[in-house]
Amino acid sequence: MAAVVKNSRAGLWFVGTVWLISLVSWFFATILLLQQNPAGTGSDSSANSAFWASTFLTLLAFALTCFFLLRDVNTLRNNGEIIVTVLRRMQASDTQRQALLTQLGENLLLSDTVKSVVFRERDLSLLRDAIQQDIRAEKWDSANVLIDELHERFGCKEETQEIRDELNRYQIAGVEEKIDTSIKHLESLWSIHRYVDAQKEVENLIRLYPNNEKVNQLKGKTDQLRQEHKKDLLRRLDAAVKNNDYDQGVELLKLLDIYLTPTEAAALEESARGVLRGKLHNMGVQFSMYVTEKQWDKALQIGKSIIEEYPNSKMSQEVRDKLEILERRVRESAG
Repeated sequence: MAAVVKNSRAGLWFVGTVWLISLVSWFFATILLLQQNPAGTGSDSSANSAFWASTFLTLLAFALTCFFLLRDVNTLRNNGEIIVTVLRRMQASDTQRQALLTQLGENLLLSDTVKSVVFRERDLSLLRDAIQQDIRAEKWDSANVLIDELHERFGCKEETQEIRDELNRYQIAGVEEKIDTSIKHLESLWSIHRYVDAQKEVENLIRLYPNNEKVNQLKGKTDQLRQEHKKDLLRRLDAAVKNNDYDQGVELLKLLDIYLTPTEAAALEESARGVLRGKLHNMGVQFSMYVTEKQWDKALQIGKSIIEEYPNSKMSQEVRDKLEILERRVRESAG
């Protein structure tokens, strides 16, 4: 609005200046024309031109005046319409603001009881979501606290019991999965006869899940499998002795060493001696054969095995006396 008034004033000053210049010019042109032709007859070309020029300038000022007046009228009319529209919008905004203030005032006047009713469903929904998130994350203690709040604050007795049942199912499922994984690891230990480690795993499971049926069935299982494996080794040792398979017999004796009690070891002492003597005899035969066939490298290898496995035997001493010669023969053969 201020810009419109400012533009109108500038236009009026411009028009007034043009009017003033045109009137002064017309006045002097008229006087000049009368002085040169006082009788009113004839005409001077320069005076006549000045007169008509001043007259044209006056008409131009009149035309500009009309133009600015019309423009200001249209501008004022348009601005008036804009002002009316703005006032209407301000009135509508005031009405909405008044309605909002009224609503806020009513909300402030609500009692705590009414507020609890209004926000009850929202809080209940948030609490249910939080319980489900804790259950999926296996945060059992946090979930139980929230379930207690659901029962005490909202009085949802049936829903609380359903959620507790769901929580128990999740807990059982999680425990069963962990137990199944531990049992698979336990079975792998049994398969490679690591019974000491397997027994530790069983004891740990019993400590963690004393009331689980699967875990209780593991009691005594490790010792049972250990005894069965020992019996199998004894059967295979007996077959090796009968078949004079002394190499196999010695390997079985090594495996049996960690399973035999002192009484069982004493009972097998004679068989063990027979197996060891038999293997020593076979090794002595192989040693002599390699020496006879001048296979010095094989003879040296068998000789070192005899010294290592039977260091106190007579044959070991005999082989030890020949080691230097055998080593020289091996070097000569290689050269």
